[in-house]
Amino acid sequence: MKSIVVYKSGTGFTEKYAGWIADELKCEAVELKDFKKFSPSDFDLVVFGGWIMGGCLMGFDKIKVLNLKNLVVFGVGMSLPSEENRKKIVELNVLDDENFFYLEGGYNPQKLGFFKKLLMKMIKKSLENKVEKTKDDIHVLEAFSGVDNSDKTSIKPLIERCSSFL
Repeated sequence: MKSIVVYKSGTGFTEKYAGWIADELKCEAVELKDFKKFSPSDFDLVVFGGWIMGGCLMGFDKIKVLNLKNLVVFGVGMSLPSEENRKKIVELNVLDDENFFYLEGGYNPQKLGFFKKLLMKMIKKSLENKVEKTKDDIHVLEAFSGVDNSDKTSIKPLIERCSSFL
């Protein structure tokens, strides 16, 4: 059975996870822009990963239209890994609940362009101005100093799910 990991990374955290997942599945990891060189029907399993901003899974729209039979999806964001956050992403992006995994990444402002930096400043300001901050709000605010919370062990449930297709 043939697998591939396809990813869209903003600052490198999703790419890091894609590499770890590809190593575990013994397959190739390719950027979303390079996936057009492949025929999706050649794969028994496609794992897609994208970075999350405002709950939106970047790049997923390009994968979703392919109507892949066996698709496992992961999103990488700054928020705490919680079932509540995962469910919000599933609903907002209309994902298959059983095949979506949230992985915590980090924040690397040096890799952001001007507009994304501006947007992140607005998000930070909005969180700072909240009167009653949640645990997740505080966690995200702390990450704005630059942090890498990626954890290779967190891919284990995703790998187990992928194994059920192979």
